[in-house]
Amino acid sequence: MIKVLGIDHVAFNVRDLDGSLEFYTKVIGLKVTEREPSKPGIEYFLDCGPSLLGIIQAKDLNSSHLFANEGLGANHFSFRVHSNDFEAMIAHLEAHHTKIEFAKKRPKSWSLYFYDLDGNKLEATAWPLEDGVPENKRVKEIYDSKTQSWKAYT
Repeated sequence: MIKVLGIDHVAFNVRDLDGSLEFYTKVIGLKVTEREPSKPGIEYFLDCGPSLLGIIQAKDLNSSHLFANEGLGANHFSFRVHSNDFEAMIAHLEAHHTKIEFAKKRPKSWSLYFYDLDGNKLEATAWPLEDGVPENKRVKEIYDSKTQSWKAYT
């Protein structure tokens, strides 16, 4: 049996390659990889931990299939972040006027859903237990982006 080692890369088409490159490097903090040659004007591959994220200039701007909540096809992909950076990432995205759908803290995992420039749904996931967050800080909370505050939920 072949053993899959993990996700090598995720790639998708974007409307504005240069604008998306700026979003994923300046807002998300990824870097253009040295492992895979980039083709300016056509595609870039960005380091994302041991995996790569590929952004490719779309050729047909009249057709779309976004990472979205409903329907067939892709729903979202998630960046792994350390629990210590989770709330800072929310503030960073807000400072860059990035649309946040919601953020939720659960005892075992924390999720932050947001959108890129093309409306693709993205997530940042933290694993507080793995990251050594004390039990009293692993609480059920949901983030309200309108009030920029956390509240408990059941």
